[in-house]
Amino acid sequence: MRSLNIIIAFAVAAAAVPMQTSAARDRGGKRIVGYLPDWSYSACRDMDFSQVTHINIAFCNPDSRGELRCEIPDSELEKIVSSAHEKGAEVFAALGGAGGCDSYMQYIDTPDEMRTFSGNIMTYCERYGLDGIDLDIELDSGNEIWKYYGDWCKELRSLCDERDMEMSTATAQWVAGRVSPETFALFDFVNVMAYDNDEDRYSHASYEYAEKCLDYFSSVKKLPAEKLVLGVPFYGRGYTPDGELDWDSYEPFAELVKKDSANYSRDSYNGVAYNGAETMAKKAELAKSYGGIMIWELTQDAKGENSLLRVINSRLAGGEQFITGDVNGDGSFNIADAAALQGWLLKKETTLKNWQAGDFDSDGSLDVFDLVLLKKALIEAARQNTVIVTDTKSLYEAVKNASPGDVIKAAPGTYECGTKAVSPETDGTAEAPITLAALDPDDPPVLTGSTTGQGYVIHITGDYWVIDGLVCTNSQKGIVLDHSDHTVIRNCELRKIGAEAVAIRDGSSWCTVKDCNIHDTGLVSPGYGEGVYVGSAKSTTGYDYKCDHNRIIGCTFKNVAAEHIDVKEYTTDTEISGCTFFGDGMTGENYAGSFIDLSGNDCYVHDNVGYRNGNPKIAAAFEVHEQVQGWGYHHVFENNTLYMDQPYGAEDTSRRMYVVDGWFSAFSVKNNMVDYGNGLVPADSWEYYNSDYVTYLK
Repeated sequence: MRSLNIIIAFAVAAAAVPMQTSAARDRGGKRIVGYLPDWSYSACRDMDFSQVTHINIAFCNPDSRGELRCEIPDSELEKIVSSAHEKGAEVFAALGGAGGCDSYMQYIDTPDEMRTFSGNIMTYCERYGLDGIDLDIELDSGNEIWKYYGDWCKELRSLCDERDMEMSTATAQWVAGRVSPETFALFDFVNVMAYDNDEDRYSHASYEYAEKCLDYFSSVKKLPAEKLVLGVPFYGRGYTPDGELDWDSYEPFAELVKKDSANYSRDSYNGVAYNGAETMAKKAELAKSYGGIMIWELTQDAKGENSLLRVINSRLAGGEQFITGDVNGDGSFNIADAAALQGWLLKKETTLKNWQAGDFDSDGSLDVFDLVLLKKALIEAARQNTVIVTDTKSLYEAVKNASPGDVIKAAPGTYECGTKAVSPETDGTAEAPITLAALDPDDPPVLTGSTTGQGYVIHITGDYWVIDGLVCTNSQKGIVLDHSDHTVIRNCELRKIGAEAVAIRDGSSWCTVKDCNIHDTGLVSPGYGEGVYVGSAKSTTGYDYKCDHNRIIGCTFKNVAAEHIDVKEYTTDTEISGCTFFGDGMTGENYAGSFIDLSGNDCYVHDNVGYRNGNPKIAAAFEVHEQVQGWGYHHVFENNTLYMDQPYGAEDTSRRMYVVDGWFSAFSVKNNMVDYGNGLVPADSWEYYNSDYVTYLK
C-alpha cells in the first residue's frame, strides 16, 4: 500500500478542481429539460437532479407591477437552485404557460415598457442565481402579442448574452405560426411541445406525432436538429364520449402505475392515453438525432424502477455504464486509477476518460476527498472474498454462499455437473457484482453436463452476475438466465449443446453476452439450436416475455443449427454488434434461414460480419417477423458486411437473397455491404430489402 500513501501525501496539497459538470456531457451532449411546477415543488425534495440537465421553474410570471414571482417560497427556491447546481443541472425561469401569459402584452407593447419588464426579468434571475429563461408564450396566432414578440426576444437575447445566460422557448406548431425563423434562431434551444394533440382521437402524444412536430420545426422553421428538444408528457389524457380529447382529464404517470404496475409499459389504460416506458424509450432514441428531451412535468413521474426519467437517461446515455473508481476507463478499478486521479488533480494529466467514476462523494467536483474515498474503496476491494474452487462440490458451495462483491475463481479441470445446474441465485449489486471466472484464462475450467438431451450447465436467477472465461458443454442448454438483470456472460465457450447455447428469458433485462465462442449447437433439437435466444415465443407459457435492453457483442457463431441469434416478440431494444456469423451447420429446421431472426421491436444490428459459406438453407442475412401484431418493427441495420455467395436463394431460385427480409416491417438501414459472389457492393437500394417501408439513413 506504499504507493497509495504517497499518492495521498501528494494530493493533500492539491486544491479542489471543478469537474466538467454539465450533465449533458453524460448523454452525448443531449439535454434533458424538466419542468418543475411551483404548485407542486415540494415533490422535488427527494429528486435526483443529476438525472436532468435543466430545471425550468414553472411558472415565473409578472405581478401587477411587472415584477416576476412564483409560488415557491424564497428559501425553498434557493435550495432547489443550490441542489441543482451541485449536480451539474442548470435552472431556468419559465415565463408564461397556458393561461399564465394573457397579461404579457401590456408589458412589451411600448419600447419603455419592454425595456423595464425585460430588466425586471434579469433582476429576478440574478436574485436567485438562475442560469437562463424559457419563454412559454401559449397564445393563438391572432393575438396582438406577436407584433412585439420578435423585438422582445432580441432585447432578452442581448441581456442574456451580457450575463452569460441562456434563453430557450417552449412552443408548439399552433403557437409557432407567427414566429419567424429569425426569431427562433435567437434561442439556444427550442422545447417542442409534442403532446396534447387533439387530431388523431387515440393518443395525445404518439410517436408519429413527435416525428411530425420535429419535422415541422426542422423543415418549416429551419431550426437545426441540435436545437430541437422533443417534449414528452409524464401524464395521460382521456376522451369525451364523442372521441374528442378531454381537456379536463389529466392523470399523472405515477398514478397510472400505482393503479396497475403493467401500465409501466402500456400507452393507454381505461380510456387514458399516455406514454409508457417502451414508447418513452423509443422517443428518447429519436431524440438522439435532435437536441434531447423535454418533460412536462417532473413531479408526475413514478419512483424507482418505474421511473420514466430513468428510461430517458438510460437511452440517451446509450446504455453505457462505468465501473465506480475506473477513472482511466480501462475496464477495471485498481491502483492505476488512483495514479490517474492524482495526476489529474496535480494537472499532470489533462483528461480522465471516465471522470464520473471518480466523483465518490457525488458533489459535482473532483478533489482530494474523492481521492481519499477512492483509496478506501481500493482497500475494501482488496478485502473482497476471493474463493478458489478446484472441484464440483466446492464450486456448488461457493456459488450457493456467494455475497455481493465475491469473486469465485475456478481452477483448470473438468467439473462434472451432471443434470444439476450450477445455479447462481444470490443478487449482486451494481457496485459489487458477483463473479464466477476462470482462475487461469489460458486454461479455462470445463463445466459439463451429463447429456445433450437434458439439463442446463449454468442457470442464473440472481442479478448482477459476471460469468467470465468458462467452457460449458454437453447439456441441453448451456447458460440460462431467468429473471436475472444486469448479468454479463463474457469470454465463454459454449459447445456441444443439444438445443440453444444461451437463453435470456423470463424477464431478464440489461444483460450482456460478450466475446463468446458459440459452436456446435442443436445437436438434439436442430430447430431449437440457436446460439443466443432472447425472450420466449408467444406459444410458450409461464414466462415473463419482456426481456429488454439486452446486448450480444463481439461473439462468434459457427455450426449453429438454428439462427445464430433469435430475438422474440414482446422484447425491446436488443443490440447486436461486432459479431461474426459462419453459416456452416444451419439446418433450416423450424424455418431457420438467416443469421438473425427478429420478432421484437427496436433492435440495433450493427457492425456484424456474416459468411453464408454456400449453405443452401440460408436465404437471407437477417429476417424480421410479425409473430404478434405490433411487434417486429423499427429496427436499425447499420455497417453490416454480408458474404451471401449468390443473389438468389439456393433452394428457391426465384427468391432474392435479401440483406433484410421483412416485407411488412418498417426498419432503417445504413452503410450495409453485401457480396453476392462478385465482390462487396453497397446495399443501399430496394433490391436488397424485402419491404416497402425501409428508411435509408445517411
